[in-house]
Amino acid sequence: MRFSNLDRTHIVAKLKKEAFDVMVIGGGITGAGIALDAATRGMNIALLEMQDFAAGTSSRSTKLVHGGLRYLKQFEVKMVAEVGKERAIVYENGPHVTTPMWMLLPFHKGGTFGSFTTSIGLRVYDFLAGVKKAERRKMFSATETLTREPLVKKDGLKGGGYYVEYRTDDARLTIEVMKQAVSKGASALNYSKVKNLIYKNGVVAGVLVEDLLTGEEYEVYAKKVVNATGPWVDGIREMDDSKKGKTLKLSKGVHIVIDQSRFPLKQAIYFDTQDGRMVFAIPRDGKTYVGTTDTFYNDDPINPGMTEEDRSYLLKAIHYMFPEVNVTENDIESSWAGVRPLIHEDGKAPSEISRKDEIWESDSKLITIAGGKLTGYRKMAETIVDLLAEKLTTEDGRSFPGCQT
Repeated sequence: MRFSNLDRTHIVAKLKKEAFDVMVIGGGITGAGIALDAATRGMNIALLEMQDFAAGTSSRSTKLVHGGLRYLKQFEVKMVAEVGKERAIVYENGPHVTTPMWMLLPFHKGGTFGSFTTSIGLRVYDFLAGVKKAERRKMFSATETLTREPLVKKDGLKGGGYYVEYRTDDARLTIEVMKQAVSKGASALNYSKVKNLIYKNGVVAGVLVEDLLTGEEYEVYAKKVVNATGPWVDGIREMDDSKKGKTLKLSKGVHIVIDQSRFPLKQAIYFDTQDGRMVFAIPRDGKTYVGTTDTFYNDDPINPGMTEEDRSYLLKAIHYMFPEVNVTENDIESSWAGVRPLIHEDGKAPSEISRKDEIWESDSKLITIAGGKLTGYRKMAETIVDLLAEKLTTEDGRSFPGCQT
């Protein structure tokens, strides 16, 4: 079946008629990754998304398949190693939507990073992340750093580290993965909201769906149901009466966009802010975008917006690192905001909470994937589908090949 809304009637008919091996709730990058992995292993899989595909967190990132350098500050060595290796796989799988981009990390007197810590940190990062030789870190003097980007703050500048990140279009990456999943046999449908879960003998066996385009409600049945709804994970768990133990803590990230005529940045920069966080400033297609913020968020995640406080924070960050750039709120052409589904950790600020992912299984056998990052979507999917394969093999006696993504 084609990945096209022109086939919507046929997809709905198939969802009503067939009993699937797996039903995935959520059409962001995590759900798309699970659908692709499961379909390539021969599972009959369906996926439902209440908005458009990638409409949530998966279209509101910094547009980087980020290697996770900042996690070294939190000594999350295992995460740096895993995310770095996954970044290389994502690039290999989708070079048409992923582009290597050199990133400059300036360091100043009294800043978070110094010459020694930057050099050692980037070297450890190269090693842990398995960075290819041509993309390994370089160290610059203050003069060389200013040659790369003259707008960087000169006062107290000691030098810069130079390393590679991978630029992407997060929404398009999600769509590419979803298209591939459908080409392998997955049934994926957007604007289809799960209203309730269906149970047989206390075990989740399907979902009640509302087609948001027609208002029709119908049931879809599957042997296994996976909750991959990102910021809405706890809402599905509430339907299942299984929101206990660990829960999500949502964090909002805002980016602002400024025309290059007002902020003529020529080099992507990863820089310190006054409060010790790290922020990106990235030139792209005649614009410069800057982000992100990291603040707890308790409102509806469907359409988070930029507040005056968010805007002020990012403008102050620009003025701090690029003092010659006299931008004001009137220079902001647009912005975007997304919500990170973090796993709650008592007493920690948003930037301190780990970006790790976890799998939870309820008494009703609902499988939930929580947390995680864009870069790690493929590995998260592999872990979930390994679990699904193990369960389906035990229950049905069927065998499935290993991960092929």
